[in-house]
Amino acid sequence: MAAFDPEPMRILFDPPAGAPADRLVVLLTGTYSEPEDFVREGFPGAARERGIDASLAMVGTRAAEVADGTVLERLRDEVIEPARARGTRHLWLGGISLGALAALACAARHEADIEGVVLLSPYPGTREVQREIDAAGGLAKWRPPSGTQGDVEREAWSWLATRGDRPRVHLYYGTGDRFAAGQRLMGQALPDRDVHAVEGGHDWAAWRRLWSLFLDEHGAALGARGVATGALEAPAPIARSAR
Repeated sequence: MAAFDPEPMRILFDPPAGAPADRLVVLLTGTYSEPEDFVREGFPGAARERGIDASLAMVGTRAAEVADGTVLERLRDEVIEPARARGTRHLWLGGISLGALAALACAARHEADIEGVVLLSPYPGTREVQREIDAAGGLAKWRPPSGTQGDVEREAWSWLATRGDRPRVHLYYGTGDRFAAGQRLMGQALPDRDVHAVEGGHDWAAWRRLWSLFLDEHGAALGARGVATGALEAPAPIARSAR
């Protein structure tokens, strides 16, 4: 029987004009979103308004690939290793909702290659995992069951609970998010300075605001040449890639 050859991940690249290729921010979509939604919602435009010279790679995330763990190998093969081959020295991982959970698990496997992680309204996983954590007496005491390699949820939570100071993880979520309880639990593993809860829900209106807050606070780490604030504007056309 012939092996199934999956389609390449869908990635949209936004390289700033004239900027060096040594900085890259990878943004993973949520379950029902496509890379184009980042463009429509002004994420690249917000970065360029602030003079940020990092390239953006907006990546489609598929729930089935998160469920079976293959998203982690695909991110390694189709995003991280090609970025390194292109000369990227400063690599950030981030995402919204399910994409943020996948970014966290990916960082767990590649922490030596990652400069920072930004989680926007992360999906915290199933209630089963959160019940395990509660039953153990909290995240600091919880340990994942054996044989969970490839379990994106447990890899993400385990690394969050035991990681060191680097790479730095930034958590942003809305107080009205339907996953706020799990997001607050995530925040318990992080320094207060890296946890940001603002008014909002689990939707693009909140995600735009959270992205802008992150850029305003940490744009310098992404190579910002200047700071400009204001409403998100329609960005310039984005280079498309099947990979």
